[in-house]
Amino acid sequence: MKTRTTRLLTRWALITASIAALLFLSTGTARIASIRNYLVAFSLLLLATMLGVDPGLAQERAKPTEPGANDSRIATGLLFLLTLAVAGFSVGHCRRGFNVPPSISHLALAVFLLSGAFQTWAMIANPFFSPVMRIQTERAHHLIATGPYRIIRHPGYFAMCIAVPTTALSIGSWLALAPAAGFVAVIFRRARVEDEFLIRNLHGYKKYAALVPSGIPWTTATRGETNL
Repeated sequence: MKTRTTRLLTRWALITASIAALLFLSTGTARIASIRNYLVAFSLLLLATMLGVDPGLAQERAKPTEPGANDSRIATGLLFLLTLAVAGFSVGHCRRGFNVPPSISHLALAVFLLSGAFQTWAMIANPFFSPVMRIQTERAHHLIATGPYRIIRHPGYFAMCIAVPTTALSIGSWLALAPAAGFVAVIFRRARVEDEFLIRNLHGYKKYAALVPSGIPWTTATRGETNL
């Protein structure tokens, strides 16, 4: 247990340090309050998620046991990093007209925290929240319809579609909404494809999908994610 906790905290520290380095390098300074505020919020949400998720899920997400439809994970990862880089550059180097007023930035940070907490809830409720679109037979994969999955089928995707645009705004950049919009578009497509996959392959999902709304526009019918 101690070894697992040590590894978890080390991974958390490395991810936080990497995000901080990207933001400070793109901004050119560590003195901008919105950058520091976002880093604190991001770090706390990341730690809560890493501590709260099922150990089996943590292993599945870190090292998926078989290849799958993972292109969307790469695309969203790159678009999230691009959102951070553009936001940092914008607030550090662009004129005020390109940047968000402090009042909007503060509101966006609050919404980012709420969406991040909602995503964490989804990951804790769903022990099959994997980055690979597959049925995890070795882990007795079954339908999850509890927690946030009672409300919408894709609470994780829903939260991500809010968290990344509010990342851009909470840091203070209008320009960073462009890569954030690309992130949301990829998530929309992923949710639609996953809906179709789960209807075909997960027992009980078709009936569940007919009763619970997706939470993501233009999807056919889903449950919670085998997620990103």
